[in-house]
Amino acid sequence: MCWWKPGRGPRAVRWSSLLLVVVCGLVVLVCVGAALRGRPVALVPAAVAAALALREVRRLRRARRPG
Repeated sequence: MCWWKPGRGPRAVRWSSLLLVVVCGLVVLVCVGAALRGRPVALVPAAVAAALALREVRRLRRARRPG
């Protein structure tokens, strides 16, 4: 079985999920930086991006759980 095909075991990496979490983390950092510079409305997209990243991390952990 090839490493890039899904279902190669519990150590398989879901690259789309990893990319989503990384990009959401970058968006949160940029938005928090903007909020610190005097744009408090930037905390709204930061909260949305943080919620998306948290949901994706929880989904990945649930998928790795045996049973």
